[in-house]
Amino acid sequence: MSPPKPHTDADAKHTTVRLTPLDHEAIHEISKFQRAKGSDRTRKNDILVDALRHFLKHITGKTMDDIKAMQPQPEKRKSKEIPKITEITSSRQKR
Repeated sequence: MSPPKPHTDADAKHTTVRLTPLDHEAIHEISKFQRAKGSDRTRKNDILVDALRHFLKHITGKTMDDIKAMQPQPEKRKSKEIPKITEITSSRQKR
């Protein structure tokens, strides 16, 4: 038996969201609708992420690619040269 397909990206970070009982019920109803359609996106995380992306696209007119483009890109590391190693001799004399 193969392991289940992960529902989150590898770079996803854990966060906490407080939901009211009414919010939970709304998510449950969406989950039932998704299952009836045969979708595999029935988990709370999937539903909230889909809602976030829908809101982003229809309210702000932006896509996730637009958001990615706004993020600062990490600087590419230059290959570090290995510093020359010199031996430091002790100036103390042995007794």
